[in-house]
This record gives sequence, structure tokens and C-alpha cells, in this order.
Amino acid sequence: MKKMFVYGTLRVGMYNYDKYYKAHDTFRGNGYVKGQLHTLKGKVYPALTEGDEMILGEIHEVPDSVQDAVDLMENFFGDGKPENEYDKIISDIYDSKGNIVDHLPVYFYNLRNPKNAALLGDVIACNDYVAYIKQ
Repeated sequence: MKKMFVYGTLRVGMYNYDKYYKAHDTFRGNGYVKGQLHTLKGKVYPALTEGDEMILGEIHEVPDSVQDAVDLMENFFGDGKPENEYDKIISDIYDSKGNIVDHLPVYFYNLRNPKNAALLGDVIACNDYVAYIKQ
């Protein structure tokens, strides 16, 4: 089993949660990661980049085989690979009071890849992708 922090389409009720995590009862709680949340041009999922905003997300614990499938879906091919769409970075996870509660892998958008950088869209100012989608 692997614990992950997710902030976009893998959150409860979103389409990739339904596809990958729902059948495995993976949700362990809410949390926050520091970063900045963006839209992506022509995409229906968000990008997390470095920043100081507290981005709402969820902690999930998933079977290794499921997480391996999610890595492929996220176009994560290994640490530091230039072709990654997302890099998986161990990050501090915070509770609602700003206390560190865990250190978990988080998918950060790989801006080292020029194709990815060109797709970066607007900042999602509410810091919550699910709330943004429901607006």
C-alpha cells in the first residue's frame, strides 16, 4: 500500500477517483500542500506548481498496483525524467491549522518540459480544484 496526496481529479467524486481509487476505499482524510494551483489550456485537470498557497487535497492509501497505474495516467515515468508531465515529490502535508501531519508524494507539474510550460493556464485562486470545477 502507498499513501498519496491528491488535489485534482483523483479527489473523491472526481472522474479519476471513480476510475482508480473508489473500489479500494482509499480515502484517509483531507489535508493541504503548499503550492500554486493552475488550469491547463485544453485540459480538464489542474497543475500544481511551487508556491506558498495552501492547496486543499486528500490523503489516500492505495494498493501498489493501482498507484503504478495512476503513475502512468499522470505521465510520471520516473524521478527527474524530462518527459514527465508530473513529477512525484515528497512534500509536507498540513492540517487545517497549518501543522505538518505527514510527508507524502505529490504530483507537481513538470515545468522543465517546454511543452508542459506552454500549457500552463490561469491561477485557481480558491486553491481548491473541486470547488473551482463546481463554480
